[in-house]
Order: sequence, then C-alpha cells, then structure tokens
Amino acid sequence: MFAFLENGVEESDSLTLAQLDARARAIGARLSRQAPQGARAVLSYPPGLDFVSAFFGCLYAGLIAVPAPPVLRVGVDDRYTRFRAIVNSCQPDVLLSNGSRLNRVDALLKDISTPRRPTSVATDEISETDAYGWNAPGIGPDTIAYLQYTSGTTGPPRGVELTHGNVLHNLSLILANGTRATDDFDRLPPVVSWLPVFHDMGLITGVLQPIYVGYDAVLMPPSAFTQHPVNWLRAISDRGAGISSAPGFGYELCLRRVSEEQLHSLDLSAWRIAVVGDEPVRAEMIDQFSAMLAPSGFRREAFFPSYGIAESTVMLSGGPVEPEPVIRRFDAVALAKGKVQRAGREDEVRRLVGLGQVHPSMTIAVVDPATGDPCAPDETGEILASGPSIGAAYWNAPKQTARTFNATVRGHEGRLFLRTGSLGFLDGGQLFVTCRVEDLIVVEGMQHYPYDIEATAAASHPAIREGCCCAFTVEDGGRTRLVVLAEINSRYRVMTGPVPDTPSGARTTLAADEVEEAVRQAVFAGHGLQADDILLVKAGALPFTTSGKLQRAQCRSRYRARAFTKA
Repeated sequence: MFAFLENGVEESDSLTLAQLDARARAIGARLSRQAPQGARAVLSYPPGLDFVSAFFGCLYAGLIAVPAPPVLRVGVDDRYTRFRAIVNSCQPDVLLSNGSRLNRVDALLKDISTPRRPTSVATDEISETDAYGWNAPGIGPDTIAYLQYTSGTTGPPRGVELTHGNVLHNLSLILANGTRATDDFDRLPPVVSWLPVFHDMGLITGVLQPIYVGYDAVLMPPSAFTQHPVNWLRAISDRGAGISSAPGFGYELCLRRVSEEQLHSLDLSAWRIAVVGDEPVRAEMIDQFSAMLAPSGFRREAFFPSYGIAESTVMLSGGPVEPEPVIRRFDAVALAKGKVQRAGREDEVRRLVGLGQVHPSMTIAVVDPATGDPCAPDETGEILASGPSIGAAYWNAPKQTARTFNATVRGHEGRLFLRTGSLGFLDGGQLFVTCRVEDLIVVEGMQHYPYDIEATAAASHPAIREGCCCAFTVEDGGRTRLVVLAEINSRYRVMTGPVPDTPSGARTTLAADEVEEAVRQAVFAGHGLQADDILLVKAGALPFTTSGKLQRAQCRSRYRARAFTKA
C-alpha cells in the first residue's frame, strides 16, 4: 500500500493496508486513554510512514489531527515559525512524533506559551497489543477530522476545520474530475509523491486519495526531490506510476536541473496524470516540460492543471483528464483593464492556462472584490466558492471565519460562499486564475501581475537568482511606488562605488548600479512601469512558505520595516 524511499531511490520502509489498520487501532486505543474525543493532536514527524499511521490513529480515536512540519530546534527557520503558529492557534492536548524526535520536539514547547502542556506520545513505541483495546468512536459527516493549516502566503497560517464529510466529498470530486469511464479500478498504477504530508496537497494526493481509491503510494522526503529532482522522475519511471502531483516550481526545478543524460534511461509513458496546482500555471512551463520529457515517453496530455486551497480541502477545479491542457489566448490590454476578451490577430496576447472544470456539486461565483457584486461574464473578479468540500471555519478565529467563509452573492440567496482571495474568471467551462487579490499591482488604473514583473526582473541580469524576485507596491504620500526585490546569485558580489578587478576563481564583482539599471530598463520595456526602488538582497533573504510559495505580504512588511539587508 505505502512504500517510502528515504534517499529518493531505495525503499527503506513499507506498510500494507492490514498493517496500517492494526497500527491505527493500537495508536487510536492509546490516544483514547490520553485525551477525550474532539481533542487536538499535533503531528510533527520526520519524513516517513510513521505520520501515516499516526494520522489514521487520530481518526480512529476521534481526535482532531493537526499536521505540522518536522522541527528540531528553536530559531527563525520557517518550519519552526509555522510549528509555533500552529501550536499557539490550536492549543493541542497531545503532541505526537516518533521516539527519535519526540524529546527534541517536546523541548520546543518550552518556548511556546500554552495554557496547558500537551501530553507527548511516541507512536512508534506503542505496542501492537494495544489494538485489542480499541473501540470505534462515534463520528459522523459533521465531525471534524483534522485541521489543515493554510500555507501562510498572505498572512499567519490559519487552521481550516475539515469534517469527515468535507474530506470524503473532495476525494470523490478529485476522483470524478481525474478518471475516465474506461479506467480499471482493480489495476490502477501507483502514485509517487515528494510533497510534504503536512500540507494539503501532499496529505490528499500522497496519503488519503490512495486509501480512498485503492492504489499504492510511493513517498519520498521533499529534500530527496529538491536536492536531486531526477529522483522524482526516476521513481515515476521505476514504479510505473500513473499519477504524480507538484506545484509549478517542482516542474520548473526539473527544467533547470535535470540533464538530458539523466532522462535517457527513463520511461514516463505510464504517467497519465501530472497534476499541477498553482495560481496561475505558466503556459511556457507546460510547453517546455512536455518538449523536454517527450523523448522519455511523457505525453503533454498528461498535464492536469487544477486549482484549490486548504479552505476547500484541496481541489476546487480540475480536469477533465486526457485532453491537452486548455491554453487560451486572451487580449492582454483588455485583461489589464479587468476585461476578458479572446485575442484577435492584431492584439497583444496573454496565454492563460485553464485550471479545470468545476464539478456540478460546487458553485463558483466571480464578484467585485470591493463591493461583492457579481461580475459580468467578460470581467475578472474575486473567485468565490460554495459546496460540500468547503471547510466549516477557521479554528479559534471567529472574525477571520466571518470574513472568509460567510460571503453572500446576489442571485444565490440562502447560500454561503468562501472568499478564495484569488482573481479570475470562467470561460468556456474552465476556471482561469490570474492573481491573488492582495498581490495585484494597479498603476494608473492598469492591472499588472507581480509574477510577470518578477520574471522580467530575474531575466534582466545573470547576477539575479531565477525565481527569487518580489514585486509589490507601497503607498507614499498619496503616490503608488513600485518596489522590486531581487536576490543576488552567490556566484556574484555587488557593491557600490568603484569595482576592483575580480581575481581569478573568485566571485564576480559587479557595481550595484549596473544590476539595478538592468532591472529598471527591463521592467519599463516589458511592462511600461517605472520601478521606483530596486533592492538587491542576499541569496535566501526572501521569505517563502514551506510549500515553496513566495510570501509577498511578508516581503512588503519587511521592506517597510527596513528589515532587508542589502547584498
């Protein structure tokens, strides 16, 4: 059922369905003696299969599972910051890990203020004989199964209350969107996943969906992929995997760091669903990845763009499976004015990737983010969603819950909607997402997407790290100023004033003015915008979530606080 590749290559652990059930019963019986039904249990595990057993053990006990990142020490590390925010938010009754990590994880609680100290349990040390004392808890569709904390892209992580009904509906929705009538459910190939299981996409695609549908899952640590991206592709090839998922940056990393020689021995012909979840998905990435991996048997039709957020369990739209990804040409000038028009021959074109169809059980509305009024079919607006997959609330956050989960839309009386925080539109049965509401850059009435400006800035000079720029605006005395932050590649050193000769073998030394001017000219040429402030920072200075998303809101806050150090 489950296999784990500790180094991304060799199988180091496995778990059959019968073994998982026995382990979950034993853990569930022990937890039932430690905490009452409905108590919160934080799961902080190193990569491996112990998390899988513990997660189901929580469900078997009727406890609310709270997936959290693995942490080892106090510090400014993003994982510790997330762990601390989760513990402070949910106030757990139980802390779960394995024996090798529990003491260190437990020690971290000394630096976190909680009303009561949670009971620490090493689940791998629980005896199998405890399973005989297990009794099924009384749960139903409205019982909270787990808290899925948001990625923290636009603010502090918030715990989405997901009921058993929410999760089961979303699993059925994913199955409906991602299968064909001819699929043989008795002979489904396995899934391969490197995604962190404490994130929504990793938990659903790597743990819950395999159980729900009945196929095997091959997991590996995220680091096994990020250090050697070919490990992901090799595992798909070796295992004949049919499904594998990643955010856009996972496919981009393969494009940058997998060599043609490494691809020669791979057979990716069985990979029939390559889920890509992003907002937005780059059409160029689909083109490049499909072309690069075609000699290894990868088919462009395998790409399965989708859209989802933690508040909707995971998937809001996706599919259908098998046709080529939907990529449509829109009038770029019209989009900059918030209008949706297919591009003509003479128009400036923006290619957008459709993020799938909306399942009939879900309702999507597109509204003006300021007024909440429904948008016309040819207008972009904030995407609102309603349906059985939407979580109940944010845990212990009534104000944020009221703002996010309780939106109403004219024409849909009696129905509450989730505010996704994403801008987009519906076109020809497909959902298109253009930008986060909070990230949209508006200058002189024209809309600009930050990722476009960031890509332009990164490509303007070789000293700038690819994928490591941030663009946003700040208000200054009634004037909107465009700010661009750019990380400098560690192979380069920038400085103000005269530049000395670079010794052979040393880092290349450049004038900061040269790099800043390259960014300024490229942004103006590509977008007609004047970059008012360009800040060059050290590699690793920009904040990203543990799922690899750039935290633009935090970048803006740090910039205002003058917290960035110049490279």
